[in-house]
Amino acid sequence: METRSSKNAMIIGILLVLFGVLSLLQNLGMAGFAGVLVWGAAFGAGGAVFLYFFLKHDAYWWAAIPAGALLGIAMTIGAEELLPWLPDSIVGSIFLALLGLGFLAIVLMNRSRWWAIIPGGALLSVAAAAAFADVLPEAAVGGVLFLGLAATFAILALLRETPALRWMFVPAAVLGVMSVLLMTPAPHLIGFLGPLALIIIGIALLYGSRHREIYR
Repeated sequence: METRSSKNAMIIGILLVLFGVLSLLQNLGMAGFAGVLVWGAAFGAGGAVFLYFFLKHDAYWWAAIPAGALLGIAMTIGAEELLPWLPDSIVGSIFLALLGLGFLAIVLMNRSRWWAIIPGGALLSVAAAAAFADVLPEAAVGGVLFLGLAATFAILALLRETPALRWMFVPAAVLGVMSVLLMTPAPHLIGFLGPLALIIIGIALLYGSRHREIYR
C-alpha cells in the first residue's frame, strides 16, 4: 500500500517532469501559442494540487500560498492569450489578487491564523489599485489602495481572536479618511493631511505596543 509521503512524492515528481518537458520544448523553439496555453494549464494543475492538499488537512495550511501563486500565474497567462482585449492593468492585478486570496483562505480555514489577513489584505489592496490604474486618476488609485488597507486594519480589530488589536481601528479610520480625500478633488489638502495621517498611525502603533506590554 502506498504511503501518504510516496503519493505526495509521485504527484510532485509528475509535475516536475511536466514542467521540465515544457521548458525543454520552449527552449528548442517547439512551443508556440499552444505551448503557452499548455504552460498555463501546467501552472493551473500545480495550483490545483496544492489546493487539494490545503483542503485535505489543516496541517497543509501553507499550501494555500503556492496554490494562490500558481493559479494566479495560470489565470494571468490565460487572460493574456485568450482575452487580449482586457486592459493590461487588470491582467497585471490577477496574480496579486489570487496570491492575496491564498493568504485569506488560510484565515477562513482556521481563524487562529489571523496573521494571514495582513499580507492577504495588503496584496488585495495593491491588486485593486493596479486594476483601476488605467481608469482612475493617480490620486484616486491611491485612495483605492488606502481603502483596502483600512479594511484590513478594521477586520483585524473586529476579530474575536485579536482583542489586543482593537487599537487598529485608529489607523483604519485614518486610512479611510485619507482614501475619501484622495478620491475627492481636494489635492491641496493632501500635503498636510498625509503627514498628519502618518503621525496618527505612528502614535497608534506606539500605543498598541505599550498596551501589549502592560497586559503581557
